[in-house]
Amino acid sequence: MLLYNIVRPFARLSFYAFYRKIILTNTDRIPKGKPVILAANHPTAFLEPCILACFLDRPLNFLVRGDLFVKPVYNKLLRGLNLLPVFRLKDGGYGKLKNNYSTFEACFEALANNKTIMILAEGSTIQEKRLRPLQKGTARIALGAMEQMPELGEIYVVPVGVNFTYADKPRTEVMIDFGEPMLTSEYWAEYEQNTNQGISKMTVELREHLLEHLVIIDEKEDDGLVEHLHRIYRTEQNWSSPPLISNSKTLLETEIKIGAKVNELEQDKKEDLKALAAGYFEHLQQFGLDDRALMGKDFSKLTVLFQLILGFPFQLIGKLWNYLPAFIGKYISDTKVKTLEFKAPVRWGASLGAFLVYMPIWFLIAAVSGRWEILGGSVVLLLLGYYHLYYQELKYRYLKSKRLKEVPAKQVEKLKEKRREVIKTFGFKR
Repeated sequence: MLLYNIVRPFARLSFYAFYRKIILTNTDRIPKGKPVILAANHPTAFLEPCILACFLDRPLNFLVRGDLFVKPVYNKLLRGLNLLPVFRLKDGGYGKLKNNYSTFEACFEALANNKTIMILAEGSTIQEKRLRPLQKGTARIALGAMEQMPELGEIYVVPVGVNFTYADKPRTEVMIDFGEPMLTSEYWAEYEQNTNQGISKMTVELREHLLEHLVIIDEKEDDGLVEHLHRIYRTEQNWSSPPLISNSKTLLETEIKIGAKVNELEQDKKEDLKALAAGYFEHLQQFGLDDRALMGKDFSKLTVLFQLILGFPFQLIGKLWNYLPAFIGKYISDTKVKTLEFKAPVRWGASLGAFLVYMPIWFLIAAVSGRWEILGGSVVLLLLGYYHLYYQELKYRYLKSKRLKEVPAKQVEKLKEKRREVIKTFGFKR
């Protein structure tokens, strides 16, 4: 627990830099002072539990794949971060499965103390906007805890829908929505009569609840179309505006509805829409534009240019001072990670680790030299690194808006007409 409390504030700060926007909605649905299991989908290797650990008002205990705990040093480190191992058949065969009994006992003890456990209910990670069949571990733990500790009275299982705009990229958006708690007691009678049937029923209904909080694209072939439509409607609602941490559900609700409407389209209409949307975005690319430049806020103003000119030396200093730890994370992710689902998590984790070494070095330099202004300067330079990220995005928007003004008016109108045709054909209203 000590290591968890030490790392948590630094991890939280790192997420302010890693994401452009973190949207947490309906957190009030998580019961306070009660035994709670958060059951989430699993689009990345480990970012979703880390985000919730940083931004929820309580410590979390996580269940993660057991093969990570094989080496003693990793075992000690991971347990210090409130992680508990769950062994799957592929993690070591049937012999390893018996190790789950000790994990289940630890979960029961945590629930008995009104703690919150997070389970990645799909059991394995695939980066897609679909929900795979859930593993039965969530129901086994919830019903098993009630069986072992009937004095608890109730265990609350909260469905957690984790959605990313681009799960493999930094400086994007994450949207996490919490469902109404499922009451384990409602499955107890069936569990008493038939253990497997009770577990199966709870697992099936948990999946149904999770689907309500996720962007779902039924067919992989429709991923590109939904992405094009999402880009258009993000522009419509000024989706990237501050604050960084938000509780607005507008973006997520819109993206869920767009996915659902595409799923319902007749195939002929869907193919027509794919062609129109693809043509529109190809046309945009030909002119070096994006949808926000065409229809969003105009950034090509003198005030923005002055801000870029005046801010240039500060962002450059921030970039140079933060370059080494940031580069380490990117290098490891780009060269050592082959699996898409691990790209962003490893980049974030490696960068955080590098900064956790980098900053104490400056602390030691300040302490040895007796010049504590070095430490204060290091903090300022760290913040300038964050300003560099903001500066780069502002510069990008300025250049895109400037490029729009260089495109002939006739071509701009053609682009807008193509866009209107996509929206009209789709027929979606928020």
